[in-house]
Amino acid sequence: MTSEKEIIDQLKSGDVKAMEPLMTMHKDYVYTIIIQMVKLSSVAQELTQDVFVKVFKKIDTYGEKSKFTTWLYTITYRTCLNYLEKKKIIFNMTEIAGEDDYTDVDELNYKDEEIVNPLEKYEEVEKQKVIWDAIDAIPQQQGIVIALHYLQQFSVKEIADLMTVPENTIKTHLFRGRNAMREFLRKYFSQEELL
Repeated sequence: MTSEKEIIDQLKSGDVKAMEPLMTMHKDYVYTIIIQMVKLSSVAQELTQDVFVKVFKKIDTYGEKSKFTTWLYTITYRTCLNYLEKKKIIFNMTEIAGEDDYTDVDELNYKDEEIVNPLEKYEEVEKQKVIWDAIDAIPQQQGIVIALHYLQQFSVKEIADLMTVPENTIKTHLFRGRNAMREFLRKYFSQEELL
C-alpha cells in the first residue's frame, strides 16, 4: 500500500491519479469538519470537493514541516469560514436540516468494521445521531474543537494553530463543550453510560 508521503510526492510531481488515494484517506474527516460548520450535507459535499481541488492546486506549498493533516484541515477550516462569510448565515440544524443530513456522517464510523447484528448497528447509528445532535447543540466553536480533538485526535496546540487562537482558548472550548454535551446527553443516556 502506498504511504501518504509517497502519494504527496506523486502529486507534487504532477501525477493527477494520486489525488484519488489521498481523497480516500482523508475525505471522511474533511467532510466531518465541514458538516459541523455548515450543517447542510449538500453544501458539505460541495465544499469537500472544493477543499481537494485547493489541495491539488496548492500541494507545492506544503513544506512537510507540519503534519499533512494539519495543513489539510487548515485549508478545510478556512474554506468553511470563507463560505460562511460570503453567505452571512448561521445555520441552525434543528430549524433547517432533516434526518438525511446526518446519513453520510453516520456511515463514516463503519468503513473498517462489519457489524453483523442489525440491531447493534441500529443502536450504534442512533447513538451516533444523538452525539452529533449534542455537538450541534453546543456553540459552533466548541463543536469544532470537540470534533477536531476527539474525532480527529488533534492536540490542543494543533487546534490552536489551525484556528489561530491561544491554546488556553482551545482548552476553555473543550472544557465548556464537554460540559454542555454532557448536559445534552443526560436526556438520552444514564449517568453510568456517560462514564
